[in-house]
Amino acid sequence: MSSLSERTSALFDWFFPSFCTQCQTPIKASQGICDCCLNDLPLLDLSTQANLLHRPDIIEFFPDCQFDHLIACAWYRPPFDNWLSQLKFSNQIYYKKALQQVIKQQLAASKLCCEHWPELFIILPLHNKRFLQRGYNQVAQTWAACLPADTINLNYLQRPKKTKAQSSLTKAKRIKNLQGAFVCKDDLTGKTVAIVDDVMTTGATLNAATVVLKEAGAEQVWAFVTCLTPLGR
Repeated sequence: MSSLSERTSALFDWFFPSFCTQCQTPIKASQGICDCCLNDLPLLDLSTQANLLHRPDIIEFFPDCQFDHLIACAWYRPPFDNWLSQLKFSNQIYYKKALQQVIKQQLAASKLCCEHWPELFIILPLHNKRFLQRGYNQVAQTWAACLPADTINLNYLQRPKKTKAQSSLTKAKRIKNLQGAFVCKDDLTGKTVAIVDDVMTTGATLNAATVVLKEAGAEQVWAFVTCLTPLGR
């Protein structure tokens, strides 16, 4: 960073101070959480096993996964449940920076353990009506800045069917609700593709998207999520 940019950034931080979402310590404008609080967060350990589908406790919660690889940042518990809820339903973008710090750290840890990496990242789409009602896709808001821009695609996976909100449904009803929800008209033959979502509860949404992507030729489908929250936990 040039000295002019450094001075400009320092002045901005001085005039418009930012504070850690956890301890309220002053931080840079580019951050949402200080380094000390970031290090104290209860994150899933991806440093030795990046594919969480190989962990017995997680496969017990999610036994029917159709995707080949799972990477997640944390369980859906404080402070992540509040951050995601505020971002998703109230567009409190202040929490986005903190989530991005967590995601970037977890992606870096995962990449060190993986022999190969997805060529393409598909952010899970909203139905057009839901997008217009909300005005934004909270998954894209959070994850897009954490991934190489030339690997992100927002068009390969379409969501023509307006489904009910999954949060109030049982596992069986979630699966039925998502039948025919996704469409992929592109050729993904031989590609390793990652689906990106914010929260995985039963895996039904990710499974439905995985089936469609594999039918389009994807050799492997990975799932990248911010949090895991097993139904009924």
